[in-house]
Amino acid sequence: MNMPYPVYTVQEFAEIFKISRSHAYSLVKTGEVPSITLGNCKRITAEIIEQLLRQGRTRTGNTHNYRKDNIVLPDQSLNTVDSVNER
Repeated sequence: MNMPYPVYTVQEFAEIFKISRSHAYSLVKTGEVPSITLGNCKRITAEIIEQLLRQGRTRTGNTHNYRKDNIVLPDQSLNTVDSVNER
């Protein structure tokens, strides 16, 4: 069999979709982006990348995977009561 089957690293996948490397690894880890494992390396096939580009969504239907627990609203303070009292 002489046919090459193109695969991409997670870093290359991140560059294609213009997302951070850590976000790309998060998508792979949660299964939103299917991948194959070769030894200790994750690879994403060109077929999966083409599907994602056509669909514009991940397999679970999510358009993003952002954490919302670290957002500080304008009326909230990053300082705790204890750290204010210590001053």
